[in-house]
Amino acid sequence: MNQTVYKDQIKNAIRVSNFVRFDSDCPFSGLGVKYVVSGEETYYANNKKFSVRQGEYIIGNDFTKSVVQINHKHEVQGLCIDISSEIITEVAQYHDLSDANLKEFLLSDQFFVNRYNVKNTCLGYSLHEINKKIKAGLLSDSLQQCELFYSLAESIITDQRFVFDHLHKMEFKKTITNEEVFRAILQARTFIDEHAMDNLSLDQIALQIGISKYHFLRVFKNTFGISPYQYQKRIKLEKARIDLLYGRSIMETAFRYGYADVPSFSKAFKQAFLQSPGRIRISNF
Repeated sequence: MNQTVYKDQIKNAIRVSNFVRFDSDCPFSGLGVKYVVSGEETYYANNKKFSVRQGEYIIGNDFTKSVVQINHKHEVQGLCIDISSEIITEVAQYHDLSDANLKEFLLSDQFFVNRYNVKNTCLGYSLHEINKKIKAGLLSDSLQQCELFYSLAESIITDQRFVFDHLHKMEFKKTITNEEVFRAILQARTFIDEHAMDNLSLDQIALQIGISKYHFLRVFKNTFGISPYQYQKRIKLEKARIDLLYGRSIMETAFRYGYADVPSFSKAFKQAFLQSPGRIRISNF
């Protein structure tokens, strides 16, 4: 089943899908987003394979040649959104992002097709909320005003400006090399997010993405501004903060996230959030 929830004259569109098996061409329009709500979809986009699982999405444009395959035991639920080139251009200009190179990057064959996790992007939160509203039948008001598509365009431009800037900072001579290394770094970040409690080593992460430890360490730090170890530590502290907000004790939280004692946990927590674990718990009562 493939159902159009919304479509307008300038080619904004929202569709929902439910398939157990499916194999077909899958065009993108304007800037198109394919979000997997449950299950897994396999995309072959611009001669690259992307396995897009629950909570992930792939994004492409009019120049993206793509085929999607679904072969699953249960129904795979998907959400497809097309944001028109007209809106992308309008929002970019309003936010002083009208640099010709950036617009060419977004709307031409230079665009960086990639898979993303909803937890790591501005767009991800919006996709999650849109899916909830569709299920609850609460989306129509936003669509009547077209506000939703402008908001989505802002999120996409924020995310892709980051991609654009970092791709052009990388010093490799071949564009394809830049893209492959950057894609590997994004994959590494997702891997760390998914295994934050596992105390990953540099060897494990580098092996997962297939580049040398030194190369990975250097590019990761250049891209995100912190080392993989610091990033892993930050993710754990973010999770610890959520546990404290839900009422877990400071001592239990400290031990759960690998700290030897409460003072060392409190020191790291305060450095990250500029307030003590105790203050977090008090503010929640």
